[in-house]
Amino acid sequence: GQHAHQSLLSTAAQREALDRFCATNLEPLRAARARLTEIDAALAAMGGDHRSRAREVDLLRFQAGELAGAAITDPDEDEKLTAEEDSLAGAVAHRDAGQAALDLLLGTADVPTSTPSAVDQIGMAIRDVTGRAPFEEFSGRLHALAADLTDIGHDLRAFTEQLEEDPQRLAEIRERRQLLRDMRRKYGDSLADVIAFGDEARQRLAELESYDQRVATLEHERNAAVGIEREAAESVAAVRRAGASHLATAVRDVVRSLAMPHAEMDVAVGSEAPGDDVMFLIAANPGLPLLPLSRVASGGELARTMLALRLVLTEAPETLVFDEVDAGIGGTAATAVAESLARLGRRHQVMVVTHLAQVAALADTQIMVTKAVTAKTTTATARIVDGDVRIDEVARMLSGDQAGPSARLHAADLLGDRLGLA
Repeated sequence: GQHAHQSLLSTAAQREALDRFCATNLEPLRAARARLTEIDAALAAMGGDHRSRAREVDLLRFQAGELAGAAITDPDEDEKLTAEEDSLAGAVAHRDAGQAALDLLLGTADVPTSTPSAVDQIGMAIRDVTGRAPFEEFSGRLHALAADLTDIGHDLRAFTEQLEEDPQRLAEIRERRQLLRDMRRKYGDSLADVIAFGDEARQRLAELESYDQRVATLEHERNAAVGIEREAAESVAAVRRAGASHLATAVRDVVRSLAMPHAEMDVAVGSEAPGDDVMFLIAANPGLPLLPLSRVASGGELARTMLALRLVLTEAPETLVFDEVDAGIGGTAATAVAESLARLGRRHQVMVVTHLAQVAALADTQIMVTKAVTAKTTTATARIVDGDVRIDEVARMLSGDQAGPSARLHAADLLGDRLGLA
C-alpha cells in the first residue's frame, strides 16, 4: 500500500523478510524460550531472599502446628457440639420436665390422689363403657390407648432417669467451641475453610522446607534449557547468515532492473545468535559505501527497493495488490517499475493502483475508478475500459483532462508498446 515501503526501514521488517526468504524455522527457538520462562517463573515462586523465606517458614510452621493441635477433621463439628452443649446445659430442667410428664401420664406419690393420672382416667373411661354393646368399638380403642400410654410412660421414665448433669463434659465442650471460634477467626469463615487452609499451609511448608532440593532440580533443568535455547539460536543464526547473501543478490538484481543499474545490496546479520539484528545495506551509486536503507535511500529508491523485495518474496500468493508503489518515481524508473510489474503479472494475478501512464499502459486490463457525490451520498464506480476510451484515459493520465491529439498519440504508442511485450 501507499507508504508501505517505510516499514522496510525497521529491523523487525527486515528480519521478517530474511526469515521469509530463508524459510527460517523459529518454532524450536520459541519453544526453548517458553520453557526458560516457565522455569524462571517457578524459581521466582519458590520465595524471595533467604530472610523472607525463613520468615515465611516460621509463620507456616506455627500455623500448621496450631491447626494440627486443634485436630479439626469434621466441618460439622461445631453444630454437633452446639446440640450436645444445649442438652448438657439444660439437664436439670430436662429431667424435671420429663418427671412432670411422667406424673401426668402414670401418676406418682408426689401428685395428690385427688388428681388421677392419664392412665387412671383412661381406665375409668374403660370401666364406664365396658359391657355396653353400642360402645364396644370405643372400648377396644380405649384399651389400645391405655397400652400406648403405658409404653410411652415406661420409655419416658427410662430416658428421664439417664439425664444426668456432667459439668466436666460441659466445660470441655465450651472450651472446644471457643477454640473452633478462634480458628475460624484466624483461618476461615467456616471449619471447611479452616481445614482447607491447613492443607495449603502444610503443602507450602513442605515446598519451602525442600527449597534447596527443588531449586537444585530447577537450576539443573534451567541449565539444560539454556543449552537447548542456545543450540536453537545458533541454528536460526546459521540459517539467516547462509540466506543473507542470497537475498542480497536476488534483491540487488531486481533493483538494478528498476533503473538503478549500479546498485549494490548487502544483508548484515548480527554476530550474536540468533542474529536478530538484521540490517539491509544499499549503495545506490558507484563509489558510495554500503549504508543502512534509512540513511541513503531517497523516496523513489526506497520504493523500488521495497518493490524489488516484494518481487523476490512473492512466489506463493496467487493475487497481489500494489497501491501506488510507484509513488515518487517517474521517467525511466517508472518504465522499469511498470515492466517489472508486468513480468510479475505473468505468474500471478496482479492488481495495481497507479497514477502513472507508463504503469497503466502495460496492464492487460484497465479499470477506471470514478467517484460521484449526489446529495449526501458518495458513490465509487469501477468499470473496465477498452478501445478508444482506453486511449483517452491513458492520455488523460499523461496530460490531464484537456488531453489533445499529441497526448492521445503518445497514449496509443504506450499501449502499442504493451502489445509487443512478450
